[in-house]
Amino acid sequence: MTEYITTKDTAKLVRAALKNAFPGVKFSVRMSTGTAAAWMRVSWSDGPTDDNVRGITRQYEGRSFNGMTDGYDDNGSALVAFDGEEMPRVVHYCCDGINTHRDHTTAGYRVAQHLISIDSDRKDLVLFTSEGDTINGATLPQSLFVAGHFHDYIYSPTQLAQAILRRVNLCTVTAPTR
Repeated sequence: MTEYITTKDTAKLVRAALKNAFPGVKFSVRMSTGTAAAWMRVSWSDGPTDDNVRGITRQYEGRSFNGMTDGYDDNGSALVAFDGEEMPRVVHYCCDGINTHRDHTTAGYRVAQHLISIDSDRKDLVLFTSEGDTINGATLPQSLFVAGHFHDYIYSPTQLAQAILRRVNLCTVTAPTR
């Protein structure tokens, strides 16, 4: 028999799974209200990449939005053994989807500047101070090759830093002190 786990209880499981997978990173897990009450939002600063977090949260989505049909696809049930249980049980998560959002602190921007300084085609480019603050009026290049990836359409230092840090797990990276 399938046990249905509410979105509220799913949020508790998501919090625990993220805390276990990424110790030391503070996550905010919030349930939506109103017509989107079966949705959650997970946000954090620096830490793991969005792909790392989605790898954890994806397994707690009972349904997934399908933009091609403008509807939901059922993700089916899961066989889960919770802590202290000897036998797994069949569960279905009532959560329709989990949105994720990663912010960056000044420490993250210091890492971006470090990557520009050591692994770009413009090693002389300085967009952030050693404290991680944006240098106002810094001249932006039209394009930049950093850490094996080409970036163009650069609108601001912050936007460039976010594009660079998208692939960087900041749980394992520390910026050098200057």
